[in-house]
Amino acid sequence: MDNEQAVRLLNANLTKTMGCTDIGVVGYIASIGAYILRNEKIKTVSLLMSEELYKNSVNVGIPGLKKSGLNSALALGILLKNPKQQLSVFESVTNDDIEKIEQLLSEIEVSIKYQKFEDTVLYEELKITSVEGNSATIVIKDSYDNVFSVTRNGEILEDYEKSALMGRINQYKILKYDEILEFVEKGDFEGLDYLFQTADLQYENAREEIKKEEGNYLVEDLREAQKDCLYDLSNFLRKHITVPSRKRMVGDIYTVYGVAGSGNLGIGTLITPVFLAHALNLDISIKQKMIVLSFLTSVYVKQEMNIVTVLCGTGHATGCSSAAATAFVKGATRNQIKEAINLYLATSMGFVCDGAKLSCTHKVSFAAMNGMIAGKMVLDHNTVCDGTGLNKIDIDRTIKNLGKLNNEILHSANKGIIELI
Repeated sequence: MDNEQAVRLLNANLTKTMGCTDIGVVGYIASIGAYILRNEKIKTVSLLMSEELYKNSVNVGIPGLKKSGLNSALALGILLKNPKQQLSVFESVTNDDIEKIEQLLSEIEVSIKYQKFEDTVLYEELKITSVEGNSATIVIKDSYDNVFSVTRNGEILEDYEKSALMGRINQYKILKYDEILEFVEKGDFEGLDYLFQTADLQYENAREEIKKEEGNYLVEDLREAQKDCLYDLSNFLRKHITVPSRKRMVGDIYTVYGVAGSGNLGIGTLITPVFLAHALNLDISIKQKMIVLSFLTSVYVKQEMNIVTVLCGTGHATGCSSAAATAFVKGATRNQIKEAINLYLATSMGFVCDGAKLSCTHKVSFAAMNGMIAGKMVLDHNTVCDGTGLNKIDIDRTIKNLGKLNNEILHSANKGIIELI
């Protein structure tokens, strides 16, 4: 891996988002449709979603509204009419917009359906019509911000489409975990300043929210002896992840930077190394290496899994990146860093996603805690992975098994999960 490839990965996997990404894309597609038919009175709105996207959006809080509801998310997107905001479309919501939601829903006919798509787990199609007789159809597919097609009265509107998004990004796929370790060891991070700035911003935002709750979980609240205890550090880390994650899941107006399509993963991935660097008073070069290691580890784990997962992809990637960062900062060898990831996954391979909701805050924060403990166990030479289950001694094989379990073996499980929830 070189700097150019790392920058491509950064551009493809770090995204500004408001609220849960899965509800954000609902507001985004509605905002596109309303903007196309602006200055017209909306008559009908029909939304078709992949069942995986439905699962992750139906119970999550809408920013500003602080309650769930796909109808309300569509209405708010229509009122905002600001597709340039993309997944941060709810960032500009006002009380005036919120007060208009019920009135708008009483005036339009809304239909929401979901189904299984064999070629993708992320599909969203919006058909919107106006009283004046005009219509628009928008399709978002494969990636949350990939506007696949847009038509107005059957005519293609190419200015809105991003069907070449994946090609323009030319996303580099990490082939082996050693590529990450070698890149981190070199320490040449030209072009990655945005990653470091974003990690610092995410961490400081979390600190501010903890202060508002008058919690005693900041680095300055740690006693000196606690800074040498990874169990105590993991508990403080949990708070740094729980608080911002909770704000976005309940529907507060709170901007985060997502990693690999997940806002909670962005919180876990970027806050963990900065928290450790602050707590352990590390110099900037070590801090940057930890941030890069954490970020690329999360990207590597998630690249093997569908963007909307059956397993808890956010938890898996957060735990792995936390394990790697913890082992690294404590002077682990390459093999020990891999063992720490393997040990974390040995305890969490069956960690499933039962839809985005408030309790996800605990999933991602507990994953970060357990990743840190996995790192400690490896450093204490107290490991148990023997390569006889899904976890193999070769970490690359383990992560590919994780992807196979998620993408193929459990492919049909979402239908049953949706029925349960």
